[in-house]
Formats: sequence, structure tokens, C-alpha cells
Amino acid sequence: MGSLLAIVVPLALGAAISPTIFALQVLVLSGRRHPVARAWALAGGAAATLIAFSLLGLTLLDNLHAAHHHRSWADATIDFAAAVLLALLAAWALHPAKTRAQSHRDRAQRHLADAPAILFAGVGGLGMLVNFSTLVLFLAGLHQISRSPVNLAGKAVTWLILLVITLSPAMVPVTLVVILGRRATPLLGSLNTFVSGHSRQITAGIELLFTAVLIWKGISELS
Repeated sequence: MGSLLAIVVPLALGAAISPTIFALQVLVLSGRRHPVARAWALAGGAAATLIAFSLLGLTLLDNLHAAHHHRSWADATIDFAAAVLLALLAAWALHPAKTRAQSHRDRAQRHLADAPAILFAGVGGLGMLVNFSTLVLFLAGLHQISRSPVNLAGKAVTWLILLVITLSPAMVPVTLVVILGRRATPLLGSLNTFVSGHSRQITAGIELLFTAVLIWKGISELS
């Protein structure tokens, strides 16, 4: 299980670098109407999307592995496909136009000031659904779990770790507010200013880094 975690945890950390989800949570927590309840709802919506994505992804990966006798070729193909997607997303992140995730964040900022707390679950779910780089890296983590010889309990624990780390941009801000109260506001504000000002560079850098990692892994599967 240790070797599985050594592969999955870095992918989870890459998936967790989500400026859009973090900015959405800081925006929600800076509001005056039920900020903590709204923030938990947003985190719950993001978690629901990842759980549904996990069920779909693991089902597809298991079927793919069952359909191919040459596991190394199938595994390498998945790694290469994920690398290509991340490279394209990195190029798109550096494009002047807004990404889908940024547009979703801006719409949320304009329209949700007076929305009920339950609606923020949808905001979190949709925010995660359009966060393509996070989903690609999360899927790469699911791939490692599905192909591992570790027993079911070990796979379940690894998946839970993958899920929790990936959700950290949604969970950490609200947890800090619950623990520290308004004392967390200056810290979150400073982090949000930095993340928002460098979101494209951060996102593209992570995507390019894991593009290289996945290409290397794909090549190693064939060797």
C-alpha cells in the first residue's frame, strides 16, 4: 500500500491545486449571510461531484482493463491520454480568454449574494465539474488505484486519501474559519489575492509538471 500511496498522493496534491475552488470558498466565506453554512454546502457539492466521478471512472477503468489482455499497453495509453489532456489544458490556461472555471467563479460572484445556502451545493458541484485539470489528475489517481494489486481495504483507504486531499481547496478555508473565526479572514484574503493574481501561471505550471510525470510513467509501462 505504501508504494500505491507514493504514486497517488502526488497526483492528489496536483489535483488539489485549484485556484477557482479556493477563490469560490473565500468569496462565500467573506459574505454576510450564513457564510459557514454556505461554505459547507459548496464543499459538499464538490465532494458529491468527485464521488460520482469516482464511481464512473473506476467502472470505466475496470472495464477497460478487463477488455485488454496487455495491461501495460492499456495503462500506458491512459497515462499518455491524460498527459495530452493536461498539455492542452496548460495551453488553454495561458490563453488570454477566461477558462470555464473562471467564468463559473465570476457568475457565482455576481448572482449568489442572496441565494439560499442549499444552492451553494450546486455551485460547488459545478465548480468541480468544470475544473478539468483537477478531474484529469484525479482520474490518474483512480487509474493507479484500479490497477494496483493492493487489497480492497487498502484501495478504499487510498481512494479516501485521494478524495480528501483533492477537496482541500474547498475544505481548508471553511475549517480555518470554524476554528479561528474572523481571525482567519486576513490569512484567507492574502492567500486569495496571491492565488487569484497568479492562477493561470499556477494552473499551467502544475499541468505541465504532471504532463511530464505521466509521459514518464507511460514510457515506463512499456519498458
